[in-house]
Amino acid sequence: MFDDEDISQQREAAARLAQQRRNADVRAQMATQTGRRFVWQLLTATRFESQKTLFDTHGGRQNYLLGAYEVGRSLADEIRTLCPEQYLLMVRENTTVNSEE
Repeated sequence: MFDDEDISQQREAAARLAQQRRNADVRAQMATQTGRRFVWQLLTATRFESQKTLFDTHGGRQNYLLGAYEVGRSLADEIRTLCPEQYLLMVRENTTVNSEE
């Protein structure tokens, strides 16, 4: 049948493929203005830009806020690594006053 080395190689190949798909998905979202707007809304919902608003006296709520922050921070880091120019464009698009609105 399969030996351990074959199974290990198949798992590694599957993990590489999954990472390549993830990278392509992130790049595809960041390639359009609507994708960048959607990602920005996700990031701001996680409060990734500021830890100051994460502290709450209720332990369960603070754990939730810190978890959301980590998800946002991780996504922002991934975007900055994969497509830094689109990240900067996203920030500019969403932090400047848009006269079209």
